[in-house]
Amino acid sequence: MPLLEAQASVDTACISTAPVFARTAPARDGAAKSHDLGWWALMEHNRGRPVGTRSSWADSAAWAAFLAGIAACGLIPVSQGWCLFNASVIALVFLSIWLPDHGDTVLPFCSIIILPIVVFKSVAMGGWWSYSILLYVFGVIPFFDYLVGVDVGNQTRAVQRELHSAFRFELLTLLVAPGILVCLGYGAWLANFGGLSYLELGGLCIGMGIITGVIGIVVGHELCHKASRLERAFGRLLLCAACYGHFYVEHTLGHHKDVATDRDPATSRYGESFYEFLPRVVKGEFLSACRIEAARLQRKGLPWWHSEIPAYFLVSAAMALGFAAATGPLAVP
Repeated sequence: MPLLEAQASVDTACISTAPVFARTAPARDGAAKSHDLGWWALMEHNRGRPVGTRSSWADSAAWAAFLAGIAACGLIPVSQGWCLFNASVIALVFLSIWLPDHGDTVLPFCSIIILPIVVFKSVAMGGWWSYSILLYVFGVIPFFDYLVGVDVGNQTRAVQRELHSAFRFELLTLLVAPGILVCLGYGAWLANFGGLSYLELGGLCIGMGIITGVIGIVVGHELCHKASRLERAFGRLLLCAACYGHFYVEHTLGHHKDVATDRDPATSRYGESFYEFLPRVVKGEFLSACRIEAARLQRKGLPWWHSEIPAYFLVSAAMALGFAAATGPLAVP
């Protein structure tokens, strides 16, 4: 499994080489999901949606207006204070509860732009406001996740096959990689030329970590499962942007083989808290990736420098040094 595979194969990694659509009785095709008591949700959406419903131009226009409103929030002058910005963003997110979403448009997924907007606006506010992204990630977003609820609507198998090959979804995930690089570049510029205090630099670092983690790792994970070389290359680039490139090795060749067993570091133990799980999974995934690569090198009779893992960390270091060369030394942290 070299850094850029010449050909995707289910024998080398857990990659999506072809969709598999389970057979469904005609009466259940497109029927709403069954209720689950484990859902973190105040309400359910689209349970009564007619089977086969598609988004209209008006639905797309409503989502486009919502995204334009979110982007406009980033233009609110700093002199107006944090309260106006915060209230505007929260009000728009609250209104999104009633926006129609039938799963066939990419626009609802673009709402992730809220994170970088909040990060950079918070840093612009200065002082302790630079850390307000933490209030969003651990307070505002979970609350609205509960309030907005669960979309229980399903597409029919025919619509799912059509959407699987729809280029607009592939394009959106590919655009995340240059988007993350732009955010990193702007963050590097702010660190060196924004006149930030050490307090504000700390908030910026945390914010950039959230951007590369919440957006970069999540989308990078999805792209690493794709069959095309371009998508998997972009996926690994996103993982390297978060200094987590070894995840590609462990996740595709370890986790998907050992999931829900004691051998899998990414499977939580029964009764284990998040704070116990987090350090164990970070350490365990790295060690598991090293073992997987060592076994591959031994099996193929290759020397240690053919390991992918150092290459991923070199890419991360090259990105940091590149931004530092372009903007200044404060880009490295």
